[in-house]
Amino acid sequence: MHTLYWKPSSGSLAPMALLEETGLPYTTVKVDADAGEHRSEAYKRDVHPLGLIPALKLRDGRVMIESAAIVAYLADLAPESRLAPAPNDADRAFYLQWLVYGAATLYPCYIRFYHPDYHRVRDGDDEAVQDLALTALNEAWKAVETAFADGRPFLTGERCTAADIYIAMLALWHPDKKAFKPACPGVDRMQAAVWQRPAAAKALALHAR
Repeated sequence: MHTLYWKPSSGSLAPMALLEETGLPYTTVKVDADAGEHRSEAYKRDVHPLGLIPALKLRDGRVMIESAAIVAYLADLAPESRLAPAPNDADRAFYLQWLVYGAATLYPCYIRFYHPDYHRVRDGDDEAVQDLALTALNEAWKAVETAFADGRPFLTGERCTAADIYIAMLALWHPDKKAFKPACPGVDRMQAAVWQRPAAAKALALHAR
């Protein structure tokens, strides 16, 4: 059985949604971030060396980190879920592209926006850091929107994949939702469809508490 270390309103949403979607047996450990549990020596030693969330304890007892990697691993572990195109499927390349794009391009923009103190050089830099981060974030989302130019419902076509679930999680975090919806209508339709799926909706409800 897998064990997911998670907290509400975090990058653990997509891994939890994958666990629900695939039907893989799992248990959870809710990390008390408000109390600083993730910064404890025990957590860093046994779970995540940087004190971050999420992490996934595998069935052999080893612990896996990085939300996008966890999502990809779970999708491949349950091929019957059809959440990951097969290696010989032409959609596999773009599935991997968008999954990594979410982790490597969109996610860092959010970190800069919501944690400007991580990037400041001088006191008073926070507003400038956030402005630059938001500009970069909006540009990054424009690239995702191009995937829907032909009217497809999901990133690689007609079926929902783990990449859609991961990108849908990131769409929830945009700081200006009123502007985001008209700027990226394809992304907005996709993420709405993802969260209407019963399994994904169950994970979302747990994270919204």
